Amino acid sequence: GRGGGGGGGGGGSTLKIRGMPYRATEQDVGEFFRGYDFNPRSVELLMGRDGRPSGEATITFADPREAQRAQMEKNRGTMGSRYLELFVQDY
Repeated sequence: GRGGGGGGGGGGSTLKIRGMPYRATEQDVGEFFRGYDFNPRSVELLMGRDGRPSGEATITFADPREAQRAQMEKNRGTMGSRYLELFVQDY
């Protein structure tokens, strides 16, 4: 990564999502977090080494507080029949 500190970077405002159904889309992630202040274009579905969906994604919120609120309130929430695990990413 780039060196140097300072400035309000994206530190702590990104959530990693684990356990999603493999058919989940970016729109599904947006629906799951409806009502939270996040950047819809930040939703990224992560692929496994085989190029298939891994059931993981990342989403970036407006600030770390919003990310933590979403993590606390939505962790273990369900998408389809799956329980999702949410982790705040620290860079």
